[in-house]
Amino acid sequence: MAAATFPFCWMFLMRIGRLSWLALLSVAVCGAVPNVTLAAEAESVGEIVSRLVSASRIYDKRQMRSASDRLVEIGAEAVPGLMSVVDDVDDNVRWQAIAALGRIGRPAASVSVPLMTAACADRDADVRGAAAVALGQMRVKEVAAVRAVRLLRRDEQPMVRADAWWAWWQATGDRKAITELVDLLSAKDWLASSHASHHLSTVGTPAVKVLVEKMIAGPSRDRRQVAETLRRMGPRAVTAIPKLLRVLDGKDRHVAAAAARVLGAQGAAAVIGLRDRLDAPRADTRRLAVVALGEIGPPASSAAGKMAGRLEFVDGRELLQLVTALGRIGSKATVAVPGLVVVLKHSHRDSRGAACEALGRIGSAAHGATEALSAVAEGDPVDFVRRAAQRANAEIIRQRAGQVAEKLNPETNPVPDDLRE
Repeated sequence: MAAATFPFCWMFLMRIGRLSWLALLSVAVCGAVPNVTLAAEAESVGEIVSRLVSASRIYDKRQMRSASDRLVEIGAEAVPGLMSVVDDVDDNVRWQAIAALGRIGRPAASVSVPLMTAACADRDADVRGAAAVALGQMRVKEVAAVRAVRLLRRDEQPMVRADAWWAWWQATGDRKAITELVDLLSAKDWLASSHASHHLSTVGTPAVKVLVEKMIAGPSRDRRQVAETLRRMGPRAVTAIPKLLRVLDGKDRHVAAAAARVLGAQGAAAVIGLRDRLDAPRADTRRLAVVALGEIGPPASSAAGKMAGRLEFVDGRELLQLVTALGRIGSKATVAVPGLVVVLKHSHRDSRGAACEALGRIGSAAHGATEALSAVAEGDPVDFVRRAAQRANAEIIRQRAGQVAEKLNPETNPVPDDLRE
């Protein structure tokens, strides 16, 4: 048997090649793969620039981003190499080089400002837009650069206009730029709308009032994009909370849903107002408040008690959203554990599955639910519910074991009160 096997093994080793053979030998001798990489040494700046150029020529987005990120990380040393390809014959190469220089920013890339200014007149729209954005990122206020950006505000391409108005805001603080960007959210060109939304989200608080007004009174087709822009701002849109809460009470369900998405990104500042809406007479208002509180997560823990108290009074979609929101609040929603255990016996499988997941997210604080979860894991007629119960129990047990270990070694972390002797 051994004699017959040897020729086969030899042919196998020859087929896999010398390097793989050496790796296998190392495993046989040392018991592990050697801690030596066979990859080439770290790339030089020139090689990374070449990689960016090659990826840009074939529009390999992953490699473009990888090379660009690496050059931005390198910083000042990458600037000369990037400047050397700003006048490349390929539009994509010029675009990517300028975008990387803008991300490197001041002071390292300040020397490239004249090239960026000239690129504002490039024949390619992506290059013109990238040049405007780069000048905006560096807040360039040189006369020639500001003049170039001013001209781009009237560019034939709406995407370029969006980039130019943002750069104009960065350089001058002119509030007209905000109005123009808000108007561009309605552009039929999705790139223009997307760029305008991104730029407004970086403008932050100064743009909030105009955006809220457009969300409430503007065309219905624009509301989602406006709401998404405000949501991207996060807590910087906090000044809009009172008006958004009033909108949540309104009869226009689409506007109310948009307001809920924004409120869910405001963190602790929106919790009190949303908690009060849990008692609203309109079911839609209550439901949207629950969803927003779930989006806020752990900072919404002060609303967990009121939310838990509603578990026995709701059903269907409203119950599912309530259970999901409590799970997102996580370990600070301990008060909801008894109610969630009851939901484990609900007639609808989605509600049972959501309750399992919520208990797992609450974690060790839900240790009183392990017996009920075990019963679901063994006896529920639906496979995904059984698996959800198993995962929840495993997570609760894992966290409890970790807390016991911390109790035995108190120097690592404080021990929860319920585990102290």
